[in-house]
Amino acid sequence: MKQRQKITLGGMLVALSMVCMMLTGLLPMADYALPAAAGILLIAAVVELGHRWAALCYLAVALLSFFLAPLKDSALFYATFLGWYPIWKSVVEGWQKSIPLEWVIKLLTFNLAVGAGLAAAIWLFQLEAYADLISAAPLVVVGGAVALNLVFVIYDMAVSRLAYSYIHWFRPRYLQKIWK
Repeated sequence: MKQRQKITLGGMLVALSMVCMMLTGLLPMADYALPAAAGILLIAAVVELGHRWAALCYLAVALLSFFLAPLKDSALFYATFLGWYPIWKSVVEGWQKSIPLEWVIKLLTFNLAVGAGLAAAIWLFQLEAYADLISAAPLVVVGGAVALNLVFVIYDMAVSRLAYSYIHWFRPRYLQKIWK
């Protein structure tokens, strides 16, 4: 792929991701879904452009989201996990051949990202609702952590299926005709 094609595709993916992030202001119930959709768009960047370009697209969307997105919570979700996870997932799955070790790495990464996101929400952005969440009953916090990990496993499997569909269905039918 030529350099100008890479720049064009990267710019289009950043723009589409920013549309998702800007819609968080119009669709407040989609605080998690729209940043996840913006991150899933980076599957195309990983496949077509490589990890370095995908990381640049992620950084552009993360920075622009903090300045332009109407909901800073959504920008934080994107920056701390949902944006970079599809890139990280492809690195871990390409590097690690042991499936149980893959899952240990993915779950550890997820839990560290959630902890970093909560810390940023409380101390950097002064979002008191998250501080109240942590000070709740310990059983509620543990139950919430277990539920979040289950949701993460479902999210990981969904990203895998979307990546497979992109590579084996969408790309051969549409993109390979364009890039020739």
